Amino acid sequence: MRILYLGKDLEIYEILNEVASLSKSEVIKIESIKEALDILAKDKNFHGVVAHPKVDNIPSLQVLAFMKRDESLKDVPFIIIIENITKDDIDYYKAMGVAEVFEIPFNPLEVFLVITNKLKDAKGEEVVKQILHEAKKDKSILLKIIELIKKLFGKK
Repeated sequence: MRILYLGKDLEIYEILNEVASLSKSEVIKIESIKEALDILAKDKNFHGVVAHPKVDNIPSLQVLAFMKRDESLKDVPFIIIIENITKDDIDYYKAMGVAEVFEIPFNPLEVFLVITNKLKDAKGEEVVKQILHEAKKDKSILLKIIELIKKLFGKK
């Protein structure tokens, strides 16, 4: 799975990338709206976008609007991560077509769950299984997830 992270927060990128690596997925960090639009115009092989509401004072919803007009990107889940969220924020973003809104700090595993579920709804379970290349049922994956959760919550 390929996720586009639109923002400048290195810590959020690293956490998303670490969770993505558990399923052999990748997170591509983009730091400007223009760069995101350029990449999405050329590369349609993204399965989700995680964005801050604004990047350099430009609304990230411009990227969502572009995606909604592109047949190959219109079903790609767009997730907003925001600090100090209100119910009005959530209602606004949902009305604009955002798949989910998470308040910072957030659980990165939930981000991937939302993307997977939205893709399953839009494209079907078999397509999602192909995208994820279903990792073998390996206890080491479970141990990696447990270690990551401990790291995220500061436990050793």
